[in-house]
Amino acid sequence: MARPVIGVVVLVLVVSLAGLMTSALPPPPIGSALAELLTLSEDYWEWKTQEFPYFSTMLGINDDTAARLDSYDKYRLQQRKAKCEKFLQRANKIDAASLSPEDLITLKVFKEELNTYVQNFPYKKYYIPVTFLTGPQSSLKYLMEKLVILDSYNDYEKLLLRYGDFPRQGQEILTLLRENMKDNIMPSNWSMVSVVNQFDNLIVPVNETLFYKPFVNMSNTITAEQRTTLRQQAENRIKMDVLPCLKEIRNFIKNQYLPAIRTEVGVSSLPGGKAYYQACLKFHTTTDLTPQEIHDLGQKEVARIEAEVQKTATEIGMKGKTFSEISQALKNDPAQRFSSKNDLLETFRSTIYNDIYPLVKQMFPGLPQANVTVVGDDNPDAIFAAYSEPSIDGSRLGSFIINTHSHKSWRKYEVMALSLHETYPGHHLEAIYTKLNPSIPIFRKFVDYTSSINAPARFPLRTAITEGWGLYSEFLGEELGLYTDPYQRMGRHSFELLRASRLVVDTGIHALGWSRDRAVAFLTNHTALSDSSIQGEINRYITYPGQACSYKTGEIKIKELRQKAQKALGTSFQLAEFHNVLLGCFASLKIVEECVTNYIVSTTQCPA
Repeated sequence: MARPVIGVVVLVLVVSLAGLMTSALPPPPIGSALAELLTLSEDYWEWKTQEFPYFSTMLGINDDTAARLDSYDKYRLQQRKAKCEKFLQRANKIDAASLSPEDLITLKVFKEELNTYVQNFPYKKYYIPVTFLTGPQSSLKYLMEKLVILDSYNDYEKLLLRYGDFPRQGQEILTLLRENMKDNIMPSNWSMVSVVNQFDNLIVPVNETLFYKPFVNMSNTITAEQRTTLRQQAENRIKMDVLPCLKEIRNFIKNQYLPAIRTEVGVSSLPGGKAYYQACLKFHTTTDLTPQEIHDLGQKEVARIEAEVQKTATEIGMKGKTFSEISQALKNDPAQRFSSKNDLLETFRSTIYNDIYPLVKQMFPGLPQANVTVVGDDNPDAIFAAYSEPSIDGSRLGSFIINTHSHKSWRKYEVMALSLHETYPGHHLEAIYTKLNPSIPIFRKFVDYTSSINAPARFPLRTAITEGWGLYSEFLGEELGLYTDPYQRMGRHSFELLRASRLVVDTGIHALGWSRDRAVAFLTNHTALSDSSIQGEINRYITYPGQACSYKTGEIKIKELRQKAQKALGTSFQLAEFHNVLLGCFASLKIVEECVTNYIVSTTQCPA
């Protein structure tokens, strides 16, 4: 993999996160409210990382959890709920009045996290354990290819024990699938597209499976004798436990589950579906906005952005053209294409390290010195682009992952806006800021994104503020002067239009009776997505109700809070301080607003 263009910048950015992540402030007095809060948050974190092995592996934790798979047993779920209720009881006994404003926010975030899980627990019945987005056929693939740590003989033994846990988890998944059928809470047929094929891709001869791959090229710490033993054990585990489990789930889905799935696209067609969708919207947007209000907001935003498109279109000789016509012309422009996969990656690296980082560092003077790696993923099933957070010990840096298999579908005008969103000042800056802040307890530093599709009956994902910040970061590119030509600005419009269109389409599908064809037509007319990308987007909205509404909702709230602070503080307003407040307060939008209000009050009382 080629190195970023400016090596000096990389050297400045690279730093071990391990020590910084584990650094802490001086311990509070024993018996104080703060001491109780810190002990509670530590106990909760210890329980959570033990209870959810996949989450621990994603964090880079390599303890006994690496020998287990997550549990979906209904009695285990009840035990989790009871444990969360006990944590809440302890939280409610803490003397909130004696906490500082910052520590009070931590207490509120803690209560919000646990209350979300407990209050939404009844929606567990809507959990669909297998779709084209989630399930063992996708999560285990990612686990094996990206996350498993294999540095010692003991690590391989733990992996074998994890393989031995497949039958148990498989039966729990089958139980959930049967309960879906019994309760008539079935996924749309569009949510199950290619699921059987996904399983088939894993069910191959033992020595050809991705589960055997770790035992082919083994760590140098493993002796020849140990390799022989481990390979034999791996063959047995895969043959006796892994493949039979996957085959049983696959056959059940094909022969019994798929014939019973619903043809309707919206979850409002399910028993209690309207209330369920409202709960999904509240979970993802962290607001009480109704589907109609979100839908109307989306329509308004689409109209506003398309007016900006027309201004930019004039600069490139396309005045009066529709956005669909403009985007098609840009897609067909040879000057906007990449010559190779390497050209694609190097363009992103140059944009991030040479163009974006120096200017972002001026806007964020306290920017932590930590690198983001730009890597390609040549898997045809990989998503277009994504950000992966650093591991808990800092051994795995934050990564901006780009689908290089589809490099011919990328266009140069997309690079700037997407880089801003995913790296600086977007997701990567937010991630390292949070993780390097010693005043933020560890449970607030890392969000469990595993099984995210079972929302709202899970712990918060903080999607509205996280994705809202990413979209706001694209806006900051305007203030930084990074969109240096009309083509880059058109790329900015393109991404923003997609997020605004999601408000319209998601609510249209799940609350307003839209057909899939109507949703496809809307994205075709108002976004630059290709036909195949539109199909994938719509299937995602159908499968993951409400999540797509979080991006624009969060960005609009951030801009609203910024205007509120500017109006209240006047010349005392400092943009860097406002950003620090936001970055230190990633929670629900309600709590974020409280943080901004505290900032306004404290600044007013103690002017510079």
